[in-house]
Amino acid sequence: MSELAPITQISQELVDKIIDELAESLENDLSYRWDGLSRCSLACRSFLPRSQYHIFRRIKIQSEGAFHHDFTVKHCKELCRILTQSPQIATYVRELRLDIRQDDKIGLHETPSFMRAISQICQAHHPLDKLTIGGLFRLSQLRDAQGFLDAFTRPFISPFITSLHIQAIDNAPIRIIQECVNLSDLTLWRVDDFECNSRPNPSRHHVPRPRLRRLKFLGSHGAIAKLTGRGLTYHPIHLSTLRALTIYTDRIEDILCAQSIIRATNSLEELYLETEGNICIPPRYYKQHVSLEGHINLKKSNLRILHANVVFGPSDDERLSGILSILKTVPAVNPLQSFSLSVYVGFATQVGPEGLLDADWESLAAQIRKIASGKPLAFHLLFHFLDNENTSSDERRQERRMKKAHSLCANQLHRLVGELSRILDPAITFSTDINIVYHDANDIM
Repeated sequence: MSELAPITQISQELVDKIIDELAESLENDLSYRWDGLSRCSLACRSFLPRSQYHIFRRIKIQSEGAFHHDFTVKHCKELCRILTQSPQIATYVRELRLDIRQDDKIGLHETPSFMRAISQICQAHHPLDKLTIGGLFRLSQLRDAQGFLDAFTRPFISPFITSLHIQAIDNAPIRIIQECVNLSDLTLWRVDDFECNSRPNPSRHHVPRPRLRRLKFLGSHGAIAKLTGRGLTYHPIHLSTLRALTIYTDRIEDILCAQSIIRATNSLEELYLETEGNICIPPRYYKQHVSLEGHINLKKSNLRILHANVVFGPSDDERLSGILSILKTVPAVNPLQSFSLSVYVGFATQVGPEGLLDADWESLAAQIRKIASGKPLAFHLLFHFLDNENTSSDERRQERRMKKAHSLCANQLHRLVGELSRILDPAITFSTDINIVYHDANDIM
């Protein structure tokens, strides 16, 4: 009698934990994630259910444009077949992503196989939690915004989802957001404006406005203006419940929108000031950098968490002036518990690790000490350095250069820590980290 393979003797609880850890480690690498989980599902029968759970937890349906709609139909029919043969898979689906092409002649909501698949998913025990609608490769439009709203979002999306992400769609009906009664998490990515002329839902005379808790946006100042009621006779969403706001500070218009949101709510607890275009690899030294100075006022806020990204620009700029101007507006009595500062050196101007010290750190430390005022405060400093001298294609030389760059960065950071520690209050927990990246200098645009 043959013995059982050792893998079959692992408890189901341990198997599930292994698969969960693998899925989490590949969260941001979708191709490897799919491949790794698919291999796991074939390794052993006990691996199959948990692997399927993660594989089908989020599904993507891509419109193929005017000349390849047959491919869209084929993919949707295959999804219907899977859901029919294994009905439990429909209960795994939590997130749906729709990639929309600009030249669609037939909308997804006009595709019977797509609508059948969505119906099968939504008839399962658990409805969808998250919808992502994204332009594919470039700014796109919904082919029939009113039809998309009536046939798809109102019956299958609006009553259920808690998270919505709209990316590079320039005619999304504002009612998609307004009618998502359970919506708490909204992301807008390069959404220039909303379509505001769609008809109301005839089957519901009163739709309560969503009470957002988290809002994130980039390049979407026109859409944000509409959400705050500008130019409208009503407010599409409640901001009185907003807890976390994430903005990308690459454009002055987005920064000004952020300030209007901060003024509109007194419930904000977390503020994240990120950057995208200013930390490209290879770097864009020609890119104009926007200063935060004088644009964000936290005088009436009650933040617990503040995170800011700062890109050190040309040497004649004061690199910390923007974040300093923000910290000066924090009231003397405040609930701030955590302040994280990510500093990017070498991304906007070609400079070595010593560029970290070329800023008014003394004033920053004094401001942090004033904000803490003797209460516990966690201050974390993350030093990002772009090493422009690591241009070798040889892996060994790259590794040696990385070690040298890390040593140089560590020395500069050690000097800075010494200076700041003399100023910071003992009640402040101060931690640091280093992240070094490199690129081929010949690729500079």
